Amino acid sequence: MSAFLPPGAYRPPVDRWGTFSRLAASLPEGSVAVVDRTVAKLHPTLVSTLEARKPRAIIQLVGGESAKTFTALEKVLAAGLSLPRSGTLLAVGGGTVGDVSTVAAHLLKRGVRLVQVPTTLLAAVDSSLGGKGAVDMTVRGRVVKNPAGVFHYAEEGWLCPEFFSTLSETQVREGSLEAWKMVISLDATLFRRYVRKPPELQKLVKDARMLKERVCAQDPYEHQGLRRVLNFGHTFGHVLESVSHFKLSHGDGVGLGMLLALDVGRLLGVTPGPVAEQAEAALANGPGVQGRERAAALLRRAPLKDIVTLLNADKKAGRGGELRMVLLTAIGTAVVQDVAEATWRELWPAWTKGVRP
Repeated sequence: MSAFLPPGAYRPPVDRWGTFSRLAASLPEGSVAVVDRTVAKLHPTLVSTLEARKPRAIIQLVGGESAKTFTALEKVLAAGLSLPRSGTLLAVGGGTVGDVSTVAAHLLKRGVRLVQVPTTLLAAVDSSLGGKGAVDMTVRGRVVKNPAGVFHYAEEGWLCPEFFSTLSETQVREGSLEAWKMVISLDATLFRRYVRKPPELQKLVKDARMLKERVCAQDPYEHQGLRRVLNFGHTFGHVLESVSHFKLSHGDGVGLGMLLALDVGRLLGVTPGPVAEQAEAALANGPGVQGRERAAALLRRAPLKDIVTLLNADKKAGRGGELRMVLLTAIGTAVVQDVAEATWRELWPAWTKGVRP
């Protein structure tokens, strides 16, 4: 199928599980690899395995938001200038390395083959699937997440459990939060199973990728708006990340953002109270969402006008300046609704005190 599609066009995911050394044996010679420097240190055979495939270049980036700058993007593009259009760009790292690699793969020769190798649980359950890649920009001294991006689907995803074995508890939590986000908003049956018995890590990854692909297959390029449901928790989650100067991880930001989204839904009468309570309890007992006190401490750091600026700069804002938020109507079901500034401002006093409104 892929032979008849341009590089980066939508295609059903091809997930391959196994050790990195075994999967790397299929990497074409002359490829370009972008590798998270920390991952390379934690897994000493990674670079030598790649070198055996005679790559054109191996670019090591420091993971985190610094990897999603135009400076880092230019570094990857420069290394890939000699790639033919049939060449391969391999992304080995977490979501930020995957993001900048996706943008680079889209721009090089107007599109080259991309292979994603997520090394964090967060990247495995979310960002390495679905074709989206983006870089950050600075607006009025604040970093705005993902305003400049592309769609460029990977031809393959390599899932290597050895990389997950070196993750910290915090990294496991943030990846689990993103997976639970999809379960809470997309699949009530799976939610009930998870509440009874939290899944093993590999099962969590497979379920989350299945749920995300189910949505992406219906709306691969967000032309219909169906994919917006995947942004549950992201509106205020991105704000919390930004005001923390990205010391708060993306997954933890989404976890706290879900709590705030549940509050907005309840205030508007969209999310029934029992549903909000059930979802919040599951987030606490399952993946272990950070408490509301953490969100309050971050929100108190920034003047309200800065929060408004960040929300207005978010690419999910509505045309009239309203927030376009994902709100739960029931476990497993969500809607996208515009939310006026006056609505979330009503919740602000409780949010900055760290209590449920």
